[in-house]
Amino acid sequence: MKKLLLLCVVSLFSSITLAQNTNLQDVIYLQNGSIIRGTIIEQIPGKSLKIETRDGNIFVYQMDEISKMTREQAWNRSRTRPNQFLSKSNGYEGFVEAGYGIGVSGYAGRFELDIVNGYRFNPYCFLGGGVGFNIFTNGENFVTIPVFIQGRFNLLDRNTSPFLTLNLGYNISTKRSEVYNRYYTTVTYRGGVIFEPALGVAFRVSNRASVTFGVGYSLMQLQSKAESSYYEISEVEKELTQAVRLKLGVTF
Repeated sequence: MKKLLLLCVVSLFSSITLAQNTNLQDVIYLQNGSIIRGTIIEQIPGKSLKIETRDGNIFVYQMDEISKMTREQAWNRSRTRPNQFLSKSNGYEGFVEAGYGIGVSGYAGRFELDIVNGYRFNPYCFLGGGVGFNIFTNGENFVTIPVFIQGRFNLLDRNTSPFLTLNLGYNISTKRSEVYNRYYTTVTYRGGVIFEPALGVAFRVSNRASVTFGVGYSLMQLQSKAESSYYEISEVEKELTQAVRLKLGVTF
């Protein structure tokens, strides 16, 4: 009887140990901050390794790209849905967004292109700097170059997530100065501050990339300075341009 009881206890502990081992997965921490979870299927000592993720993707990394390797508890299905891509926990991230600004007041609409590079602190918070190109469609087709700081906040850590952005910066005007000989007047065009909040949705298409769509508001200042040597006057006129922005972008 005692032998039978001992055998049952040993079998129970063996089953528990086996279940725990089969619930482990390989985890690779990269130098750029990314974390890859799956099963290592090939390893060349001192050179490279190959890992297959749960969604069937296979990645190859050189050893100098890897910070550390561990065996960790696999995520439960309640935490990770089937076909859910893993977000970048931290590290470099970039955005390219193109769209159109529908003029509400001031100058007419404009075609827009923004390029943003920065650092992601976690799946929810991003901070970076950007530069853009705005081509106004008011008949003159002049260009402005906004330079800004962007904060971006994902509301969910899911394949599809709403997000908020805010751009704060300065808009540089490239419009040439105009000279009116009749009145000995020179008009110089300058930019001004920009304030641009937006709301959008991001769709993950892989562990590294997303497609984004956003709708936002733009408050942009443009200035002109008129100087007359004949009348010995100098006047600065400031105009606030408002627009509704429609943007389509990609994350990399």
